[in-house]
Amino acid sequence: MFLRARVGCTSGAGQLRVIDRKALEEVDLAVTVAARPALVADHAVATGQISQKTFEKVLSPSAMTIGFDRGIGCYPERLSEAERTAPVVPDQFQHEIATAFNLKGRGLVVLTSCSHRGVVNAIKEAQAASGVEKIHAVIGGFHLAPYQEDYVRDTVKALQEIDPTYVIPLHCTGSHFTKPRGLRCRQSS
Repeated sequence: MFLRARVGCTSGAGQLRVIDRKALEEVDLAVTVAARPALVADHAVATGQISQKTFEKVLSPSAMTIGFDRGIGCYPERLSEAERTAPVVPDQFQHEIATAFNLKGRGLVVLTSCSHRGVVNAIKEAQAASGVEKIHAVIGGFHLAPYQEDYVRDTVKALQEIDPTYVIPLHCTGSHFTKPRGLRCRQSS
């Protein structure tokens, strides 16, 4: 994340930290932007931008400032004309990707990041990018905390249809998901 963002879309919102590009260059760390699917280190797949093809939608908890300031910022040319001319816009998380590893004979292990664009969308993008349909595990924040229970139920149903062996929800998944009536996966053998 190189954009300058803040929590909330109001003027009194708090600033989020960003990755310092110059500091990364000073320690000779190469950063690759994966706007499209890409093979990483000959064994992982980065999904590229996660499209929104399911019922899932972005509920933007943050806003971004357009342009660069001291090496930090977003790429205005990647935004719509309306977004480029606004000083601050809701973050649509177009920069967020997922990473997947094909565990031989078992399927994909999908690392979802925060799933701002949807955990199901992230999984489907990983399947498309890798060419592997079977999901062994999905791990990450599912960003369900701000949603109502009916939305979470729809997500649980979609995950059950995908049928991963393991579902490992992390930060920002939310209590609606982790309640006892939440996702029931098959027992591993």
